[in-house]
Amino acid sequence: MQHHFFSRSSTIPVSCEEAFQWHEREGAFFRLLPPWMPTELLDKKGTIKNGDSITVKTKIGILPITFQALHQNYLQNKQFEDIQLKGPFAFYKHLHKFDKIEDKKCKLTDQIEFSLPIGMISNFLGHTFVEDRLNKLFSYRHRTLKYDLYLHAKYSQKKLKILVTGSSGLVGSSLIPFLTSGGHQVIKLVRRNMEINEAEKHNFAIWNSEKGEFINPENLENLDAVVHLAGENIASQKWSEQRKQQLINSRIHFTTALCQALSKQLKNKPKTFISASGIGIFGSRDYDDILHEDSKLGEGFLANLARDWEQAAKTANESGIRVVHLRFGTILSLSGGVLKKMYTPYRLCLGGPFGSGRQMVSWISIIDVLGLILFSITNDKVTGAVNSVSPHAVTNAQFSELLAQSLDRPSSLRIPELFVESLFGEMGRELLLSGQHAKPTKALKNGYEFIHSQLHDAFAYCLGG
Repeated sequence: MQHHFFSRSSTIPVSCEEAFQWHEREGAFFRLLPPWMPTELLDKKGTIKNGDSITVKTKIGILPITFQALHQNYLQNKQFEDIQLKGPFAFYKHLHKFDKIEDKKCKLTDQIEFSLPIGMISNFLGHTFVEDRLNKLFSYRHRTLKYDLYLHAKYSQKKLKILVTGSSGLVGSSLIPFLTSGGHQVIKLVRRNMEINEAEKHNFAIWNSEKGEFINPENLENLDAVVHLAGENIASQKWSEQRKQQLINSRIHFTTALCQALSKQLKNKPKTFISASGIGIFGSRDYDDILHEDSKLGEGFLANLARDWEQAAKTANESGIRVVHLRFGTILSLSGGVLKKMYTPYRLCLGGPFGSGRQMVSWISIIDVLGLILFSITNDKVTGAVNSVSPHAVTNAQFSELLAQSLDRPSSLRIPELFVESLFGEMGRELLLSGQHAKPTKALKNGYEFIHSQLHDAFAYCLGG
């Protein structure tokens, strides 16, 4: 049985103790999973100490794989090791090493020893194939670890208690493990009919939709923040009148009820209410119309929806809670949203700009979405609307060309306006053919430093380049 070896090292901008503790916390495992490798957690016992284990279901190529690993060789703040009990390898061992460089700097080294099974699977999973994928995987993992630790060190000096709504959405599903791996306590808002393990009830706020109130408000006393992300997916289906009403109900009506419950049911109100919004509030604007937070609002369904969504939080504001509206641009993540929908067509050489391609795309990397949320929670100077976009917007044509280059594909196919309108109707006009050139004026003024200010850097991270 031939053994192969892989190693990847990175300098991490925190102490060995802090980097090691991050790996021990809830959420760390999920933060290190790349979005191009969908993984289902089947079983988890303990953390990373000797005898703890984890079982997941994933895919290698098109092959479904169950992988079970046992943790061993645990030395606090120095190392831990995983060894395969069940999986695609004949042998697999992964050592995580932490070496001190300075008081606030350490070196993380991932050392993997593996052997491939004999026969057809081995021919498919040649060691070069495996090493290529390990390079891509650990490049992503080390970047994510660096980004997360940097953001927590810079923007959260104490551990926070945070309520999150919309926890299963694109942002929420990344935000919760980001916060918990940083040591913060996260409470998820769920509907009353959801089954919850008795031992986990303190981590949930149960919502009664009929009465518009919390069933267990005692869990929500002394919150540092509420991060309100709940809302039906804007682009999941064509906008019929019925669909529009669903979008209105899930945003405006629910936000109104939520803010009233926070103001009336809690003895100690949250310090901060962070609510999602969108730059669609500016409507369709010319590419040279630069939009700041105080720019004139626009017209159209999306603009009206976002305006009323922000207005729905007035009860929280009136009760003394600091309110921040994060006006997100196009969020870049392979886990969902625009990038996930564009990924397969572009890989098949079927990508290209919509309409004229001159409409502006104000975008933001998922890592900066998480950073801006944490920054807004902990910076008392941030209030009201905040354009949550990179400093450097691009045209739709530029976005298309750079995405194609990142995937090593052409971007020669242009999708005509008539095709977009006939297929998607009003939704296509407002989401694909219109644009906004927004600037993150307030975020920059208050000291937020973007990790991905350039689109090619965001694509490299999101796509594993």
